[in-house]
Amino acid sequence: MSELMTIVAPADAEAGAAAPAEPAGLLLHKFVKNDSWRGALTPDATGENLPRAGSAWIYANPVLVSPSDRRVGATSIQIAAGVSERGYFLFPISDDA
Repeated sequence: MSELMTIVAPADAEAGAAAPAEPAGLLLHKFVKNDSWRGALTPDATGENLPRAGSAWIYANPVLVSPSDRRVGATSIQIAAGVSERGYFLFPISDDA
């Protein structure tokens, strides 16, 4: 093999290999207040952008909000609008859940 020759993979080897599809939606992080009725969704996993009044925010879990979600309360569009305007979305938490 000379310096001018290179080994090339077959053309159809990459055609079948596709990257795994990412789920469509907005990845947010859920926080709750220990002594309050409030919960929050934010794209900031540290919660640094959440309001500081009252007790500390406690990280709960990541949440994927997508346009096709069917949920009780706020729609995914309302959640996305709140995050776009303020950087977070606040919602009430029930003791019943």
